[in-house]
Amino acid sequence: MTPTDELEATAVAAPEHTPDRPNRRAFLAMGAAAAGMAATSALGANAANAQSFKTASPRTKGSGGIPLPLEASLRWADPVNRLVRRITSGLTAAEIATARQMGFSAYLDYQLNPAAMDNTAVDTFVSTNYPFLSQTYAELLTRDSTEANNQLMDGALYRAAFSKRQLHERMVEFWTDHFTVSLQKVGIRKTIDDRDVIRANALGKFPDLLRATSKSPAMMVYLDQNLSRFPTPNQNYAREIMELHTLGVSGGYTQTDVAELSRILTGWSVSGANFVFNRNSHDRGQNGPKVFLGRTFPTMLSTATAAEMQKEGEDAIDMLVVHPSTANYIALKMARWLLAYDPPNSVVDATAAVYLSTGGDIPSMIRTILTPTNLMGSVAKYRRPFHYAAASLRALGATVVNVRAIRGQADLMGMPMFQWEQPNGYPDRIDWWSGLVLIRWRFASTLSSQASATTVAVDLTPFKAQGNTADGVMKVINSQIFGGEIAPELQTQLATYLKAGTFNDARIREGLALAISSHQFQWY
Repeated sequence: MTPTDELEATAVAAPEHTPDRPNRRAFLAMGAAAAGMAATSALGANAANAQSFKTASPRTKGSGGIPLPLEASLRWADPVNRLVRRITSGLTAAEIATARQMGFSAYLDYQLNPAAMDNTAVDTFVSTNYPFLSQTYAELLTRDSTEANNQLMDGALYRAAFSKRQLHERMVEFWTDHFTVSLQKVGIRKTIDDRDVIRANALGKFPDLLRATSKSPAMMVYLDQNLSRFPTPNQNYAREIMELHTLGVSGGYTQTDVAELSRILTGWSVSGANFVFNRNSHDRGQNGPKVFLGRTFPTMLSTATAAEMQKEGEDAIDMLVVHPSTANYIALKMARWLLAYDPPNSVVDATAAVYLSTGGDIPSMIRTILTPTNLMGSVAKYRRPFHYAAASLRALGATVVNVRAIRGQADLMGMPMFQWEQPNGYPDRIDWWSGLVLIRWRFASTLSSQASATTVAVDLTPFKAQGNTADGVMKVINSQIFGGEIAPELQTQLATYLKAGTFNDARIREGLALAISSHQFQWY
């Protein structure tokens, strides 16, 4: 039996309704209704939103009119708990304990310095089980490409769920969307890009990250920069580096600037997994000087060196990283990711100022966004499917030997990593993800039922640590899954379910599934 077959087999649950087994669907419907969850299907909205997201005004609200769970947020009264919710893939009792022991600022600093963390266990697991992730492009060319892609996706979920470097993983997810590269188009080049570009710079300085992506063969192939040459430059990368990577759609550039930047970048190309500059493909200004964002790049002599020609593109990118519109755009997007769908202008402005004063230092911007005051003034955000899958693995303390099958189940929720086709990245918007809740419920039921020694196992022993009773299990569910802040009505509903009928391991697993299926768990 394959891991996928094994998971599918375990997903066949006990009958939905027996004389001593309350109907789980009724429980879920009751919980959703009690919390006022607006779970309207996004199927019809997605087609329209696919276009509107990219062109939306940078300061328009991202919630799409769907009510946020203000009442739940108001119950989350501890700033440390809120910080853990925001900068990890999902809180656990152990993570909360670490954060409380350190205190708010020290814990944030701890997460902002991933190199100082002992992540040996996860690093060893990844290197052992996903060896392709550390291989060179030449080595990857000799491997099965499907397996290479699977290892990249498996590694992403495993790290998100179990890495000690939780904030680093959250920012890797953020920058992966910001600098989207579709695995479907670039294949194994994305493995190199993920390792050497995104992960290497996720908590560094934004200018360094941008410069790294500008010379990433994966990015070049994805946006056809490798096809751009004089006299017919391709404008795809020139447009997206301004619209999506730096200035923003309202950042003050024109179509003429797009055309001129595409001329400046001619010659930037790819050889295998390496950046190369082809001087014979570069527009030296034979048809006139290039004028980009008000700066003139004069015509170059044919005797100009390749380095001099390449430097034109590097100078243009340097113009973008210091532009005030870039500071504002990056500040707004990071504040949306870490704080709120519609962050206060004061937070965005302060973060943009820090960008300009620190040269785009990402940790300094994060510290500006994530203050106790800012967090306590924000309401909860809705977990995207990838985030929900990682949070569920963390909440249940799952032991993973082979993550692939459960990752395949998670992908069915609509967010397989590295497979968003458009250059704007998976949306960070509640209206995009609020539908299709039943698929999340199925994932929760599948995961909680796992007890395999070869794929995934959810050990019930920790959940019985306060006693093998409904009340004892509820205490652990509250601390492990909800950080001690479970909503009273949810606690009542779960306790009622656990106490109904025969209390046994099957009932506990069902209770865990209901906990991570609940309205409250969908938010962070």
